[in-house]
Amino acid sequence: MGCETAKFATYGNVVALEIPWQLDVSSVARTSFIILASLAVLTGVIFAVDPSLDLQVASFFRDLAAQPEIRQFGQAIDTMRQVGPLVIAAVIVPAVGALAIKMIWPLRPTLVSSRSALFLIASLALGPGLLVNVVLKEGWARPRPGMVTQFGGDYTFMPWWDPRGGCDSNCSFVSGETSSAVWMAAPAMLAPPPWRYIALGAAGLYGVAFASIRLLAGGHFLSDVIFAAIFTSLVIWTVHGFLFRWPATRMEERALNAALAKLGRSVTRLFAPVAQSRGARSNKPTPPA
Repeated sequence: MGCETAKFATYGNVVALEIPWQLDVSSVARTSFIILASLAVLTGVIFAVDPSLDLQVASFFRDLAAQPEIRQFGQAIDTMRQVGPLVIAAVIVPAVGALAIKMIWPLRPTLVSSRSALFLIASLALGPGLLVNVVLKEGWARPRPGMVTQFGGDYTFMPWWDPRGGCDSNCSFVSGETSSAVWMAAPAMLAPPPWRYIALGAAGLYGVAFASIRLLAGGHFLSDVIFAAIFTSLVIWTVHGFLFRWPATRMEERALNAALAKLGRSVTRLFAPVAQSRGARSNKPTPPA
């Protein structure tokens, strides 16, 4: 259980005020899950009872995007969308490198711990990767706002809960870019305790910015971006629990590094015969002409 009173704690050269919800990690995780699950149910019910809300919000952003004051920021918006994948790469490449180093040189220190690196890679692959861009966007044929008849398209508008529709691939439900932006909450969770909630707040603003951009561009309905944020957050919550919080599945850093080193040796042995055979062929004398 967490302490019942606030206290000051020192993290290196930083002195921070710790309050009870900071100290009880399990309580924060439980509260986070309740909030996310409640938001998912509430969003689902509201947009199922009145699907026209999606059309009303899409119409509002469509009119807003047509305003000269907004159109002058078009270049900045396009630049931000192009920077988005680079931000993801800047986070995930060091994580992949850290695991690769531990497989090849187990004793060499890395900038990112193995468990943190695995958390980043798994949450990105399972959330924005598998769930959003493979399962939902390819299997849920909801047309985008610009594709429906209400906004000059050829397809019938579909509520969020109905996977039928005229979209063939890369469809509206849910927003992939919003999901990737919200995933930045994963590295924010790894920030030191004094800065963790500041980092999470910044990640939240980053996600809201990308969700707004997609609404302005007419690429998604409001329910698409809300569910993208909720689903991605739930995947992050689950992977973090699996690797860090739940005693039954949690793996200590030393054990994980040992497993990576063992995997690295197995891969080396697997490719060793191929390397040896190539070396043997290169040493054979050249036959006479």
